[in-house]
Parts: sequence; structure tokens; C-alpha cells
Amino acid sequence: MTGSGGSDLRALIFNGDNYEFWKIRMRTIFKLHGIWDLVEKGLGISESKGKKVDEEGASESEKVSLLMKDAKALGIIQGAVSDDIFPRISNE
Repeated sequence: MTGSGGSDLRALIFNGDNYEFWKIRMRTIFKLHGIWDLVEKGLGISESKGKKVDEEGASESEKVSLLMKDAKALGIIQGAVSDDIFPRISNE
């Protein structure tokens, strides 16, 4: 990792080899961006004042924030797989 900001951590491109290493690196990147919980639990759950609520119970700003985090996670994943792998995950 270079630079003083620490946000330069980049995902390696997964091409089907060395999945365990790629998985560890991806988890670290998601934690760095504060979106690991979203990746692990999915879009339907958010945290609101320490209480789990479904998307319908969230305020409009919470929904927008959650959708933005989801888009960020998808972008990171899509940018971290090879062109051969991408079609396999594109509908997930």
C-alpha cells in the first residue's frame, strides 16, 4: 500500500486462481470502505439506532445511503473480477 491516505488499497483482479487470497483482500477493502456488513448481510437490512430494520422501516435518507453503499460494493466487486468471471456474477 502506498501513499499516506491508506485508501490506495486496490483489489486484485480475480481470474479464477488463488480465491482464498483474493477473498481476504476483498474483505479488507470492504471493511476499509465501511461496507462489509452490507456485503455480508445484504441490502434488506440496515442499522438504525442499534435496531435492525428492513428497508421499508428506514427513512428516505437511510434508503438512499444504503443504495449508494450497495452500488459502491457492486462496483468494487465488478472491478475486481476478470472479463471471463464477470458474466458468471453479473446476475447475482
